[in-house]
Amino acid sequence: MRFPAPVSFRAQAFIIGAASLAVVALAALIVRGVVFTTETKLLGDALRRCETACRELHHQVRERAAYAGDPLEQLPRQALEISLKGITATVLEAFPGIKGGMYLPAEDAVAGYAYPTAEEESEAQPGLSGMEWDLVRTLAVRAAETEGMVSDSDWENQDLITVTAVRSNGMVLWTLLRVPVLRYPLIGSHRWWFVALGLSTLLGVGGIVSIWYRLHSGIRSIQQGLRRLEDDFSFRLPSVPGDLGRVARDINLMAERRMALEEKLRQQDRLAALGKVVSGLAHEVRNPLNSIKLTLQLLERRLKRGVAASTEVAECLQEIDRLDLMVERLLAFGRPVMTHRQLQDVAPVITQAVKMVHEPMRKKGVRIELRLPAKKLQADIDAPQIVQVLINLLLNAVDASPPAGLVTIEAAREEDRVSIRVTDRGSRIPDEVRPHVFDAYYTTKENGSGLGLAVSREIAANHGGSLQFESANSDTTFILTLPAERGGADEA
Repeated sequence: MRFPAPVSFRAQAFIIGAASLAVVALAALIVRGVVFTTETKLLGDALRRCETACRELHHQVRERAAYAGDPLEQLPRQALEISLKGITATVLEAFPGIKGGMYLPAEDAVAGYAYPTAEEESEAQPGLSGMEWDLVRTLAVRAAETEGMVSDSDWENQDLITVTAVRSNGMVLWTLLRVPVLRYPLIGSHRWWFVALGLSTLLGVGGIVSIWYRLHSGIRSIQQGLRRLEDDFSFRLPSVPGDLGRVARDINLMAERRMALEEKLRQQDRLAALGKVVSGLAHEVRNPLNSIKLTLQLLERRLKRGVAASTEVAECLQEIDRLDLMVERLLAFGRPVMTHRQLQDVAPVITQAVKMVHEPMRKKGVRIELRLPAKKLQADIDAPQIVQVLINLLLNAVDASPPAGLVTIEAAREEDRVSIRVTDRGSRIPDEVRPHVFDAYYTTKENGSGLGLAVSREIAANHGGSLQFESANSDTTFILTLPAERGGADEA
């Protein structure tokens, strides 16, 4: 399993610092969102109050006109001002903080202005401010051209001005509400929260840099010690302050334990190697023993019928010789040699291997078809070892074939190589099995050892050849390639 590359402490410090800044930014965005949410709510409330006041003022003006019988606009200017101001003051008494009046388009002037709930109004500048007057006049012009009620708002410094106007005969009635200190209240009244957030961020980044520096120094010391341990395992890491000191002590303890276990591991490696050799030998000895057993069984049946032949005894003697050769190779373990390697015809080698699998082939009803060239085909091989390889391939092919199936073995010359192909018509090798076909101790058979193909491939490689396979549809072919002549590299 491949693990991702570790992140450096510098990158970690950068990530933590960025995370801290992101938290501060998120807090600022949340505060800003709360402010604008509150602002929107207050703006809606101010508009509703202004509209309610303007609607009530409109209602009172219409009642006054209906009661008097004459339009208010026909009154003298002074009487009109007194009458309108009385109506405005009476209505707005019930709406704290709202001022109002009437706009006369013909005179481009305000009449009946009243602010009855004001605690104090400047004598130097009574009535409307410049911004308020401009907003009232602009909205009144719009209301004069519209049947319904119109509203608008604007900012002056940090105050929100909300105006509502409605046309009433030749006049425009308006109401105005000024809400002070609404925009960004936390900037003015709670700016210390932002200062505290900034200072905490700076302290956090400073702490991160300090921690990073200490960790970086400790890690660098441990890394240098580990590089020394690669060359000299008796070296011990120096003490490091803090939590990394425990890591250094644990590494030193691990080194001491490793030195104590190395000798045991070497012994286990030698035992494992010996076990592998013994397993391989047991697997390879089983094939000659089976051949001897089957040949003797065949000889017994023929003796009972009185048709015994000397060839069966000769085959048993050949297999016994092969067993003796395997024992010699075991005794020579660590310095493998091929004492029987020479340039020779491959046809007798193939024929001998076919004879050795005759009994398993007969029991399953499988037929083996030989396809050998008419011309003599020679290769530089150790015949007993190649027979061993071919027996393994043929036994696997017979085992994979269906009853009454066909196995073909074909030999041919390919430039400076001789290829021997063993093909069965069983089932294709599954995709999940293919990467492990030549792995030692890997097998899909119930009683298999998983060494036959691994040993066979090693024998082919020792000859300077190769062992490969092809599997498609229901055909599986193992291809053994051998050198036709021994070159200088093979001699070496």
